[in-house]
Amino acid sequence: MSDLVDAHSLAEIDIQECPWDYYRDMHKRGFYFDEHLGMYVCANYKLMREIMRNTRVFSNVNSQNIAHMRPPPPEVVELQKASERPVNILVSSDPPEHGRVRSLLDDPFRSREIMQRRPQIREIVNQAIDGFIDRGECEVVTEFAIPIPVTVIADVLGLDRSYAGKIKLWSDASVEPLGMMISDERWIECAREIKHFQDFITEELNARRDDPREDLLTHLVTSRDPDGNPLTLGEMLGVTQQLLVAGNETTTNGIAAGVQLLIENPDQQQRLRDEPEHMLTFVNEALRLESPVQGLFRVVLEDTEIEGTAVPAGARIMLRYAAANRDPGKYQGPDKLDVCRRNAGTHVGFGAGIHHCLGANLAREEMLQAFTLLLERVENLAFATDAPLEHHPSMILRGLKALPIAFRMRSA
Repeated sequence: MSDLVDAHSLAEIDIQECPWDYYRDMHKRGFYFDEHLGMYVCANYKLMREIMRNTRVFSNVNSQNIAHMRPPPPEVVELQKASERPVNILVSSDPPEHGRVRSLLDDPFRSREIMQRRPQIREIVNQAIDGFIDRGECEVVTEFAIPIPVTVIADVLGLDRSYAGKIKLWSDASVEPLGMMISDERWIECAREIKHFQDFITEELNARRDDPREDLLTHLVTSRDPDGNPLTLGEMLGVTQQLLVAGNETTTNGIAAGVQLLIENPDQQQRLRDEPEHMLTFVNEALRLESPVQGLFRVVLEDTEIEGTAVPAGARIMLRYAAANRDPGKYQGPDKLDVCRRNAGTHVGFGAGIHHCLGANLAREEMLQAFTLLLERVENLAFATDAPLEHHPSMILRGLKALPIAFRMRSA
C-alpha cells in the first residue's frame, strides 16, 4: 500500500494544489476504498472507461448529489425549496432518459455548427488580447481565460454580452458547492444566485416562446422528443445550468492551464510556433495534464466486484479523471507535455461514452483559438512574478486563482 493514499485525502487543500505524487500512488492501487472519503476511488484508465460504459450497474442518477457527504445549511435548504426542483438530466441521468434529452441537444454542438462559430470566437479572443497587449503584461485568468468563454456562452444562449458577468456569477454558484470546500456562508450565497439564475432564465425562455430567435434558448423551448413531448421547465433550467458550467468554468480553467504550460515548456511552445498544425494536440494535452474536471461520481446499483474488491449496492465511486489521464499504463511519459503525442485525444477530461461532454467541441475550439491567436500576437511569454501559483480549493475542479504574465508584442 502507498503512504500518501493512506495518510492523506483528496479533501486536503495541499493535495488538491499539487496532486501529482498522490495520483502516482493512486495508480499503484488502481481501484480501492478510500477511508478518508468513505467511498471507492478509481484511478485506472482502462477500468474507468469500463465503468463509464456500464450505466446498468454504475449509475449517474443522483450521482453528483453531495448532501449525504456534507448536508447543506438550513438556509440553503429553504432557498432550494423556493427554487425550481433540480432534475436528473445529462450528466446526472441514465438511458433511456439520457438519450431522449441528449438527442434534442446534439445538433447545436456538432463540429459543423462549431466551425460556423469560428470567426465569432476568433473575434472574441482578439478583443480580449486587444485589452492588454499594449501593456506587455496581463493577469490571464481575469483578462483572458474568463472573458472568452463567458462571452461565447452568452452568444450561444442568445443573451446580450452585457450579461457575461452574471453568467460567470451563476456558473461559480452552480459548481462551487460540488467541490465541498466552501463555507456555509458562501453556500448560501450560491443558493441565492441559483434562484436568481432560474428566475432570469425562466423569463428568457418565456420570451423565446413569444419571439423565437436563432439561439439555444429558442432551441430548448421548441424542441420535441420522438413522442412529441417538449422539455419541461426543470429540464430546460437543468440543461442551461450544466451548460454554464461546462461551457464556462471548465473552459476558463483549461485556457489558464494551457498558458501556464506554454510558459513552463518553452521547447514545446516553440514547436507550436514552428508547426501550428500541432495546436489541437496541445489543447488535448492541456486537458489531459491539468484536467479542469478532476473527477465525478457514480452510484453502484447492484452488488458487484471490481478487480477482486466486493462493492455493495448503494456505494459511491469517484472516477478520478485527472489520475486516469496520467495513467502510465495508457500514456508514455504521462507527466510530460508532448504536443506531438499521438493518443492525446483519448483523455477522459470530457468524460467518455454517452456522457462525453456535450460542449466538448465548443470548448476545444475556444481553447484552440485562444492559444493560436495568443502565440500569433505575443512572444517572450514569462511569469510576471516568482510567487507560487495557487488553485481554487475543490475536490472536483482544478482552476488557477490568478496567472500574472509578461510578454512582448510580436512585430507585424
